Amino acid sequence: MKTKGFTIIELVVACTLLLILSTIATTSTYNFVQATANLKSEYTGVQDIMALHSALVNAKMNYATDLAVVASQSSTTASEVEQEIKIWNGFAAQNDSADLIGLLINPGFTGLPLAHPGGSYLPTSRNVPVITSVNGNPVTTYVVVQIININSLLEAYQLTDNGTPTGNIDATISVGTMLDVANGIRPILPVIDWKSGTPQEIQY
Repeated sequence: MKTKGFTIIELVVACTLLLILSTIATTSTYNFVQATANLKSEYTGVQDIMALHSALVNAKMNYATDLAVVASQSSTTASEVEQEIKIWNGFAAQNDSADLIGLLINPGFTGLPLAHPGGSYLPTSRNVPVITSVNGNPVTTYVVVQIININSLLEAYQLTDNGTPTGNIDATISVGTMLDVANGIRPILPVIDWKSGTPQEIQY
């Protein structure tokens, strides 16, 4: 007749099973939380990419429109505009986005109607939300990032390794060519490449 209770072996097996199940549950919960955090980070990254892409497309389109308007005013200005477009497309052929962004921030012509105040076709600054954790609670503060070049532009749209303006930049921009009918060059939309070479890479 078996007495009530557990043997040492049964207790060891039961404790081992409990530890294994507890580890699996903890790991699964941790993996779920990590996956959720990664998805949120990617969603935020996609939003930032789309916002920057929209700003770039509008800036490039407005600059091209203004150049066409200026070119229609006189033959002298038209030749200057042709030269400006050649310079632009030369930078685009070399994938020199830093200089192209520079032209959108400080165009070669003054008094262009569609430029922002100060002459830039891109926003001159951006109020960036930065989320930090205080006592386990998310706290949002805002940092104003001045846009003066391609790096500050990417920082202003939080395309960095930690999603803040102070992180390391992990995106590139290909601004693309501008329409040049005389030389048969078609305009190309800008492309932003985020986290190149990783499973989270997004090109937009």
